[in-house]
Amino acid sequence: MAYSFIHPKPKKRIDSESRILAVFLVTTVVLILVFTLFLLFRQLTMEKENNVMKHRTQTLHAESSKYRKEIARIERLERKYETIHTNNTLLKESIQNLFDLIPDQITLTKAILDRDGLVLYGVTPSKDVYNYLLLAPLKSVFQRNVTTFYPLKNGWWRFVSVNEGSIEAGSEVEE
Repeated sequence: MAYSFIHPKPKKRIDSESRILAVFLVTTVVLILVFTLFLLFRQLTMEKENNVMKHRTQTLHAESSKYRKEIARIERLERKYETIHTNNTLLKESIQNLFDLIPDQITLTKAILDRDGLVLYGVTPSKDVYNYLLLAPLKSVFQRNVTTFYPLKNGWWRFVSVNEGSIEAGSEVEE
């Protein structure tokens, strides 16, 4: 005996509204998980990049320090070479000035020039030629002049002139 004119329809466990709600909920959770995984991945890559940049920065600082030391060394060498070049130029000029002082009548056989003074060895026709033509300019440059003459068989004189202490150096010491 049936009390109904229609056959009953089977009842669904989840209605359509609940199904839509569940799909949106699952989609939202999946999206949140994917975004969280993306953020974790980005964080790891950023940490790796940060470590690489720190290492590279340290390497660059070390290279920079090495280059600064090399530049300082090259600058010291440049100053040293400039000093040597200046000293060589001054020495060349001093030697040239020395040879300009020597008159044609006097022949030098040896000259020793150092920081303390000048020693000249040579031959002169007479003591007067030496005294007037060479000793006067030497006295204007050096504080102490000692000359020793040795007679030669031909009537000329061999001399050794020791000149010490330049007047400019002496005036600096007195001040």
